[in-house]
Amino acid sequence: MLKLSNETKVGILTVLGITLLVLGFNLLKGKSLFSSNQTIYAVYKQVNGLQPSNAVQVNGLIIGNVTKLDIMNNDPSRILVTLTLKKKVPIPRNSVARISSDLLGTKTVQMDLGNASEYLKNGDTIYASVDGSMTDALKEQLNPLVKKLEGTLSNIDSVLITVNNILDTTAKGNLQDAIRNLNVTMRNFTHTSASLNGMLDPKSGNIQQTFNNLASITGNLKDNNAKITGILDNAQKATDALAKGNIDKTLSQLQQTVTNLNQTIAKLNTTDGTAGLLLNDKKVYNNLQYSLGNLNKLLEDLRVNPKRYVHFSLFGKKDKTKPLPSDSVTVQ
Repeated sequence: MLKLSNETKVGILTVLGITLLVLGFNLLKGKSLFSSNQTIYAVYKQVNGLQPSNAVQVNGLIIGNVTKLDIMNNDPSRILVTLTLKKKVPIPRNSVARISSDLLGTKTVQMDLGNASEYLKNGDTIYASVDGSMTDALKEQLNPLVKKLEGTLSNIDSVLITVNNILDTTAKGNLQDAIRNLNVTMRNFTHTSASLNGMLDPKSGNIQQTFNNLASITGNLKDNNAKITGILDNAQKATDALAKGNIDKTLSQLQQTVTNLNQTIAKLNTTDGTAGLLLNDKKVYNNLQYSLGNLNKLLEDLRVNPKRYVHFSLFGKKDKTKPLPSDSVTVQ
């Protein structure tokens, strides 16, 4: 059996320990040495505290992690982030790797998938973007408040300047004049109140006289209460008589009369009946006009030639028939 020296055993154990240390370190960083992963890169201007081993997600599903962050070409504004994808998820070329954070401040890289037909391959670079931090969001919320506060302070400054202008020498003199005028007004008010007290005097005031007149009027009303009651009784009797009368019957008869009158007028407006024909049928009117013309001719002929209709002759001699004065007689 091969015997190993202590130095050899120590060397073997050292190599095994270093190997296990490297494997464990890589495992803690999220690297897998026994599977084929896809590596893609993203370039950011700032990473908002992104660290290696932070998760890479697609729609909330963890598909990999951040393995490395480097400064490109000694330019701090260009930070190269290495993303290792453990799950085989096709990533379209127009997708975006967006750095976001939750309420606890944990950073993640969210893959916003695009709609391109080509997909990223191992070693390709993806588009990059960064969500605003909580501080940026807070600044956006506070900016309107700060602007309003600035406007308020500006207004306060304007008010203070106005007050200073008011309190100058001229303004103080004007203020004193105003106070003197106010004193005069108060004295006038005192005189007015004295006059009002005189009017309210219970013995000689005008208001007391007015109340006395009102008392006299109410006394007269009280003295004539019986007469007023009689007048109201008479009015009540008159209204009762009207209420007990045959007003309803009279109104009903009047309504019936109006109805009959409407029916008669309606018949006159139609060609039913003689009156309706006379009023509405032109042919009847023309025939009547013609008959009246013939009747007038007959009467005229009777007047001119009476012997034609009534003949008296003692000697048997006939009179000659006289012509009518006019063959056509105008109806008057």
